[in-house]
Amino acid sequence: MRLSLCSISTLALSSSAFGQVVQWDIVKSDALLPRLRPRDGSSFDSALNNNIQLGGYIATVQVGTPGQQLSLQLDTGSSDVWVPSNKASICRSKAGCQLGTFDSSKSSTFDDFGRGLFDISYQDNSSSKGDYFGDRFQIGSVSLDNLTIGLGRETSVPYGLIGVGYVNNEASIGTTRSTYPNLPVALQQAGLIKTIAYSLWLNDLRSSTGSILFGGIDTGKYVGQLTKVPVIRNDRVGNFTVFAVSMYSLEATSSSGSDTLTSSTSPISVVLDSGTSFSYLPQDMVSQAWQEVGAVWNSNAGTPVLPCSCANHAGHFSFVFSGPNGPRINVTMNELVLPLTSGPPPKFTSGPYRGKTMCGFGLVNQTEPPFILGDTFLRSAYVVYDLVNNEIGLAATNFNSTKTNVVAFASGGATIPSATAVSNQGNATRPPQASQTGLSASKGLQADSAAVLQSHLSVPGLVVMVVAMVYMLIVS
Repeated sequence: MRLSLCSISTLALSSSAFGQVVQWDIVKSDALLPRLRPRDGSSFDSALNNNIQLGGYIATVQVGTPGQQLSLQLDTGSSDVWVPSNKASICRSKAGCQLGTFDSSKSSTFDDFGRGLFDISYQDNSSSKGDYFGDRFQIGSVSLDNLTIGLGRETSVPYGLIGVGYVNNEASIGTTRSTYPNLPVALQQAGLIKTIAYSLWLNDLRSSTGSILFGGIDTGKYVGQLTKVPVIRNDRVGNFTVFAVSMYSLEATSSSGSDTLTSSTSPISVVLDSGTSFSYLPQDMVSQAWQEVGAVWNSNAGTPVLPCSCANHAGHFSFVFSGPNGPRINVTMNELVLPLTSGPPPKFTSGPYRGKTMCGFGLVNQTEPPFILGDTFLRSAYVVYDLVNNEIGLAATNFNSTKTNVVAFASGGATIPSATAVSNQGNATRPPQASQTGLSASKGLQADSAAVLQSHLSVPGLVVMVVAMVYMLIVS
């Protein structure tokens, strides 16, 4: 589902360097459309700002010589940096490209070496096409000369992206059958980081900032044990293309009890994607989650909805990875109940919730892969992406932490600092057993919400679009 552009509020960009750590301070914007992931040494830190309504993390960057300022969405689900051309028709429309455009004629270092070779499409049918070019790229105090960037000459997306995924997921594979050093690789080749890895801390839904740290981890931003799990190889191409991990189970817990929510496809391969706002899981599993919280599908909003007051209800959902002994991330209701608009919330006009204010619920059903854990999950997790050893580090986030203890990766190919491996990962292949007690957690999760009839939860033909809530790298 595509949403309209909202107003932009922009704060000043600042940056700091602490020895081997470079921090980006990011700008908050309310102007991103949701976007979906593509179809088919030292450490380097950037602060992120959160847009509550539309998700999205964006970074303010300078491209070209002299630098032209644009704000680009951070996306772990894609791999290309690209910018919209000032001549793109969408940018010349009345709405325009409010986060900035790039005018190649004004850059003395612009090198248009790949005419017509940039072509990327997303699962919501949006796309961007144009050229690959080389030019100067700067965020904060750090700059890269001749970074390969896509130029969106024909685009349906009115802002650019910073893709930080595997090179094997670059759009160039579809046009040239080859890869190039994308941003994480270029940072390592420039000697700014020792290995191709970064960690992501999005903080809570209502916080204005988070951070991405290239080349290291920050032990002050998580609590408990940091546990590493393997990335799942894409067997179709025989390589690693996306950050897919095995989700063993989903559990609902409240003061009234606990339930294990299962799926016929468990364990599930899920992609950790900051470019997607909601989380998309198998329909049979999500329907159980909706019953637990009393959510119903709303075709006008294109999302499951429930009373906004549910955000105040105690209880949480536990996401367990790589077997019963794997990392467990608890996501509370106040991270899963989301405002639908930036203004006054709409109200239910009929049914058991009539008169109550309406919010979205952050777990959405999907009938087939790829299943995605987007920002409604990622805000509650501290995630380390190791692109060399093909591992993901997971820990519970330390919300609103002001503590900082940066530990850089020791060398190229070094494993995630302070992380331990999951014991008995073989158990991950045995699916969990469903609860035998029914909806034990529902009473506590719904609290004072009116009960919802089962028939309201069985809406036929729920074809769910994978909406991308961009928790802005300024603001993805």
